[in-house]
Amino acid sequence: MVDAYGASGGLAIAWNKQTISLTYFHASHHLIQATFHIIGTNIHGHLTNVYFPQDYMQKSALLNTLETLNSTRTHPLWITGGDFNMITKLEEKKCGRV
Repeated sequence: MVDAYGASGGLAIAWNKQTISLTYFHASHHLIQATFHIIGTNIHGHLTNVYFPQDYMQKSALLNTLETLNSTRTHPLWITGGDFNMITKLEEKKCGRV
């Protein structure tokens, strides 16, 4: 789990330890990544949960971090989810904080 910063962010990954094993955690303010294994199978992969910042430079830095983390992946399967904040200009925003 990564705590929220003010009213933004906050990430968590929840799993059933009887069916999935998670190892090799990497966590920062904007992402959690772990290697997973589905117990009793030969299925392995990487699980990533992200909260992309609005700021372009921070977003670019996070993309670089993801690229670095995943450049040496040992398993081809990669599952990712989260809040990508892909709004490119304020006029696209429908609600929420400015």
